[in-house]
Amino acid sequence: MAKKRSSRPNLPMETLERARAELRGDTLPVNPAAVAPMDGNGVASALAARPKVVRPSGVASRRIPTEEELNREYKFVVGDLRRLLVLAGLCILLVVVVSLVVLPAIPL
Repeated sequence: MAKKRSSRPNLPMETLERARAELRGDTLPVNPAAVAPMDGNGVASALAARPKVVRPSGVASRRIPTEEELNREYKFVVGDLRRLLVLAGLCILLVVVVSLVVLPAIPL
């Protein structure tokens, strides 16, 4: 018997809520417990001192490549498709020729 799979994801609820908020484009308040601890002098740790990189999410923020960039990057694809088309045509032609030559020679 197969193992029954749970429909619950194996993630903490806080992580799920943050991911859902990012998908919606919302921003959640910062959890004070997640802030880096201060040392005795009131200075945050080196990890917290790094600036956070804010990346916009969503389709509208993604850069759309120009047609020239696409042509330059995928130039080999056109050649591959052309060779594939020729190979497919030759295979179909071979099947037709074999059916016309071999099938009439087979007695029923």
